[in-house]
Amino acid sequence: MSTTPSARKTISIDITSDTICPWCTVGDRRLSKALQDPRVKALPFDFQIRWHPFHLDPTLDNTPLTKKERYDAKFGAARMVQMQKMMSELGKKEGINFSWGGNVRQTTDSHRLIQAAWDKGGETMQTAMVRTLFSGYFEQEKDIGDHEYLATAAESVGLMGKQEALDYLKTDQNLDLVKKEMKKAQMAGISGVPFFVLDNKYALSGAQEPDTFVEVIQNLAKEK
Repeated sequence: MSTTPSARKTISIDITSDTICPWCTVGDRRLSKALQDPRVKALPFDFQIRWHPFHLDPTLDNTPLTKKERYDAKFGAARMVQMQKMMSELGKKEGINFSWGGNVRQTTDSHRLIQAAWDKGGETMQTAMVRTLFSGYFEQEKDIGDHEYLATAAESVGLMGKQEALDYLKTDQNLDLVKKEMKKAQMAGISGVPFFVLDNKYALSGAQEPDTFVEVIQNLAKEK
């Protein structure tokens, strides 16, 4: 197969995720490793990643709850101790320092910012926005629904100034689009995240190991 620039093909990678989903940040790290794998780098592919919204816990509203309060109620205190220990150990292997303090609430406004980042800066800015929010929520105990934090995060990636972001968050801009995207995910049968679709063809559910992503990409190369 020729590897000249004219023969290169762009492979879409659509990721459905939520900003409070620990497996989503793990999945992002593992996908990144796969895309840097020499077996993938040798292929005549470029990749375009786009993030899509999902509510991991649709019962949450905009009232902040402590993570401990919410997760103990949902999973049970004893089980949460084991889950947090497991995720912390797994996170270290992926370069993620999970911290389990802070608040949790519904994530719609964070997804509105992620959509705005796509509109302004495409994949690069959107992915930067997603990763900033992942780090803020999971490693820095930031409140994913707090407008002050969200505006600071938006400013940090160059999406908009802090006051502009605060003004944006007070509106309903992109709200209908985010809701439509979430409905689309439901209609597609997506019930858990992360959920990856490569080249509109191969679907992978969960934070797959890098080798799994590599295998799927290699299969795509065989078909081209």
